[in-house]
Parts: sequence; structure tokens; C-alpha cells
Amino acid sequence: MEEYVKDVPIEKRLYGRKKIYADYSPSEINKETIQKILNDKFYIHEKNSQEIDYLYKYYKGKQPILGKKKVVRENINNIVLENNALFAVEFKKGYVFGEPIQYVQRGDIANAEVAILNSYMTAEDKHGKDCELAEWLYIAGIGVRMILAESENEESPFTVYNLDPRTSFKVYQNGLGNKELFGCVYFIQDDGSKKGSIYTKNKAYAFKGDIGKFEVSEINDKYNGSHILGRVPIFEYQLNQSRLGILEIILSMTNALNKISSNDLDGLEQFIQSLVVFVNNDVDAETFKELMELGAVKVKSENPSSPADVKLLINQLNHSDTKVIYDRIYNNLLTIIGIPTSKKTSSGGDTGQAVQLSEGWEIANDRAKQDELAFKSVAKEELKFILDICKKAVASGITKLTVKDVEIKFTRHKLDNLLVKTQALLNMVKSGMAFDCALIISGLCSDPNEVYLKSMEFYGGKEKWISYFANQSKNSKESINQKQDRA
Repeated sequence: MEEYVKDVPIEKRLYGRKKIYADYSPSEINKETIQKILNDKFYIHEKNSQEIDYLYKYYKGKQPILGKKKVVRENINNIVLENNALFAVEFKKGYVFGEPIQYVQRGDIANAEVAILNSYMTAEDKHGKDCELAEWLYIAGIGVRMILAESENEESPFTVYNLDPRTSFKVYQNGLGNKELFGCVYFIQDDGSKKGSIYTKNKAYAFKGDIGKFEVSEINDKYNGSHILGRVPIFEYQLNQSRLGILEIILSMTNALNKISSNDLDGLEQFIQSLVVFVNNDVDAETFKELMELGAVKVKSENPSSPADVKLLINQLNHSDTKVIYDRIYNNLLTIIGIPTSKKTSSGGDTGQAVQLSEGWEIANDRAKQDELAFKSVAKEELKFILDICKKAVASGITKLTVKDVEIKFTRHKLDNLLVKTQALLNMVKSGMAFDCALIISGLCSDPNEVYLKSMEFYGGKEKWISYFANQSKNSKESINQKQDRA
């Protein structure tokens, strides 16, 4: 069993979430082996769940600065919580997943079934659920989703559920390929015990209990717990191979920024409320209160060799030095997680590309591409499962579409370099490239398949569009020749 020291603070053992492996093959999974795996391996999920819960609460604002204590002059103890964790997650979520993920036709022939697939995704609010899943990915490094066939759903033959990674997980085979064994989703009862469901490739089970005491039972319904899905309907997304979120790599930096801001405000208040020092002058508390109310102090020296005096004890914090430290930590934080800096000044000679490079937008885009790759690796398996459900559903409209026919496409900055994109599209079409292929390559629109079908419909069919474009090219060429002749 892996070493797990519970008394070590969670913030000191945040190194990514661990996958759960078991020494069984998919063919060996049954009620008995599932129960043994749960009792032997559930502690790994429990550890992951505690870490995820800590990170999620940190994201919401439950951060160490709230427990700040001050020994000297404890009455001046300002707490400033700058939730940079929330800012980082929300920026990443909006930048990478801000536009809906589109399913685009691959190949040279537009497929009407792709448009049907996108309509189902719209009906399921796939964009909103992707954003919710992305939030878990950036907070905790993992996100869990469940897909189920829905015969009673009139809008879509399937339903997409996002699960809480604190109460759901998957188990994989400890061997080549790490094949999936089963998925688990549960809830915690009032007495602290767990109760939930287990899904294998073709069967579902119920379980209850706690670590070391789990009991697994078969579901007694008319199908005897069996399902025809052909695979585990739970999908586990990960942000990277280490399943590391963006928060745990910047925790010490965000804590330091909170401390700097809080202490900076303490320094300001302590400067304003400077201590009064009486030199060779004995003043009791009551007399001092009266003097402060009057706004004046009377000083009398009994001994000329020891003159009486009243002074303010001032030790002012240098705010300019504090700002240098703060800015250095903050800029390093943004660089590490790939967020552009927000410069307030710019020189007049900066070009668009220069600004992209100097302020970190190019780095942010490169990081976003890596996040897309990690997301797509699981999204393709999810899409394959969804297409299988659609093909089994009556009158779904999807009968032949496969994963190899579809490309999962992220969209960012649809208006960036708009003139360049339209010119590229025009040049490709003029060179003889198929219009739908040119739309995909140019990146002009988020759903080139839909644009192609609507364009063909607008012109009355592909043949009429070709004829129209040929006439346009002919007229354009004749116009150029006439200008050259006149010249």
C-alpha cells in the first residue's frame, strides 16, 4: 500500500491527483473483484478527494490569509484577500473554453450528420457543461463526466452529466494500455458512509459502506443491472499527465501576495496611528486620554538636565520597495501559468504581433493548445460513445458518422486577422481548392460544415455555386485585362 501520512497538511502534499490501478483485466471484473478493489484502493480516491476539496475551497476564497495573526499591536491586523486563484481559473476557462467546441467534418465532402450532431450538442447545452468541466480541470487537474442513453429525451438521444470529482472516479487495469475496468459515482450519507453505483462495460452494480467495509450488490431490475452501452459510461478528463491543476503550482505565490498586501495596509495604518512616547514625563492613562481629546499636550521639566519631551514613534514602511516585490511575484505567477500581463502603457510603434509577443498572448495561446490536446484525447472517446448511442437510437438521423469523420475544433479570436483569413479563403478557392476544405484551413468560422451547407443552400446547390464563382472569376479576369490594355 502506498504511504499516506494523514497528519501532513494538505497544502504540503499537492503534487497532482493519482490514477487508481488494479491488477485485474476487464474480463475478471465482477461483484467480488469490484468489492475487493474498492476496499483496497478507495483510500487513493479519498486522498484525491481531500486535495480537490481543499483546492476548490481555496478557489472560492478560503485561503490562509484569513487566519492571519499579529503579535505586536494585534489591534492593527488588516486582512486583504486578493483572490488570484479565482482570476487564474476564470481567465483560463474563458480563454480556452469561451467559445463553443464545434464538431467539424473531416474530408472533402460535407456531411449533414455532422450538423445533426452539433444540434444535439446544442440541445444538451454542451458548451455550458464544457465550461463547468473546465473549471474542475483548472482547479484540480481532473474532471469527470457521464454519458447515458435517454430514450425519453425528445431533444437528444443521450444526456451529458458532469460529476463532482470529489465523489466520482475510474479504475484502470495495471497493465499495457491501462484499459478501463469500471467507473464509480456515489454520495455521502448522513452517517458518513458512502452509497453509489458502479458501471462496467456492460453491467451496473450498487455499493455501500466505507473504506475496508464496502459491500457490492447486483442491481435487481428487469435488465438485471445490464446495459447495452458497450463501455464504461464515465469519462475522466485530465489537464496534463500529472493531473496537476493550475492552483497548486501557484499557491505559495498567491499566499505571498495576500500577505504583502495585508502587511502593507498594516504598515500604513501603523504609520497613521503612531505611538506617542513621553520622555522624562510621567503621564498616566487617564491624563493621556484627556490630552488626546483636547488635542494638546503640556510638557513640564522638573530637572533641567533631563528635559521633558513628547515624540511620535515612527517606523514607516517603504511602499515603493514593497511594490517591486509584489510586481515581481505577480508577474512570475502569470508567466508560470501562461496568462498575459496587463500593461497599462504602450508605445505607439507596437504592431499587433509585437503586442501579442511582448504581453504574453502568444504564450497563452501555446498553453491553450496544450490544454486542447489533453481535452481532445478523452473527448474523442466520449464522441465515439455518443455516436454509438445515436446509431442505436430510433430516428436519430445519425447512422454512418464515425469519429474519423469528425474533427473536434476549439475556436478563439474569431475576429483576429479577419482580413488575412478572408483573403486566404479567396486565394485558396481561386486556386481550385474545394470550398469546404478552404473554410476549414482558413479558420474563418467556428463551424465550417454549417457555413458550407448554408452557402450551397443560398446559391441553390453546388453546381450553381460553381457556375456563379466561375463567372465571377471570368469577369474579374476580363476587368484586369481591360485595365492592362488601357494602360
